[in-house]
Amino acid sequence: MEKEILSSNDIRRANGCVVIQTCDSYKKHWDSFFWSFNKYWDKNINWDVYFCNEDLDIDQKGFKQLKTGQGSHSKRLKTILKNLNQYDYIFYLLEDFWLTDYMPKDLFLGLFNLISENNWDSLRVSPYMPAYYKLDSTDFVFNNKRILKYNKESEWKFSQQASFWKRNFLEKCVTEPEISEKEISSSLTGEIAMDKYLNINYPDAEVYHYHYHWYPVSGAVWRGELTQMGEQINFIRNVENLIDLQFPV
Repeated sequence: MEKEILSSNDIRRANGCVVIQTCDSYKKHWDSFFWSFNKYWDKNINWDVYFCNEDLDIDQKGFKQLKTGQGSHSKRLKTILKNLNQYDYIFYLLEDFWLTDYMPKDLFLGLFNLISENNWDSLRVSPYMPAYYKLDSTDFVFNNKRILKYNKESEWKFSQQASFWKRNFLEKCVTEPEISEKEISSSLTGEIAMDKYLNINYPDAEVYHYHYHWYPVSGAVWRGELTQMGEQINFIRNVENLIDLQFPV
C-alpha cells in the first residue's frame, strides 16, 4: 500500500539548520548566490541558515556566518559539523548551486518530516541523474512524486548535491581524499572519497531521493569560473537589477 505524505501548514519546526559551504576564493560569485537564494528561498522556513566560509567577513541579512579557517574541503566540512552539534539534522548546499526555482515551506518541511519520522540517514532534493544514480521505487509518495531509494549498487549515495542529512551520520562519512584537490576540484575529490567510505562502511545506509529541479545540478561555477548556466543566471540577475534601478516601485 502506498504511503501518501501530505504537506501541511502546521508542520512542526525541525531541529535542523541550513548549511551553505564555500571557500573565500569564490567571493566574487557570492553576490549571485545571495541574490538567487533570497529570490527563491521561502523566508517562512524557520531554520537558521549558516554561510560557512574560511576567513572573510560577510554582511548579509538572514544569514549566520560560521568561519572554518583554512584547510581541505573535507576538513572544513568536519569543522562545520562539529560546530553545529546542537542540531540533529542539516540541509546541505554548496554555494555554487544558484537557485532557479522556489523552495516553498510546505515542500521543505514536508520532506524533512519524511527523513526524521522514518529515521533515514539522508534525503537528496535535487534533479535525478539516471547516468549516475541507481534508484529503487518505494511506497512513499510526496506531492504526487514517488520517493526513490539508492540501492547498494549505486554510486553517489554520498553526494554534495542539496540534501537533508543526519548531522552525526554525515560527520562519520567525512574523510580526507586520496586524490589531490588540484587534480579535480576540492569539493569533488572530497565527494569521491566520502562516497567510497560510505559504501564500504555503511552499505545499508538509508539514502533517499526526491526529484526536484530547483538549481543547475552541474553548478553555476566550476573551478572558480562561471559555467554557461552561471553566465545565464548572472545575465538574468543583471537585467532584473537594471529594471529595479531604472523603474523603481
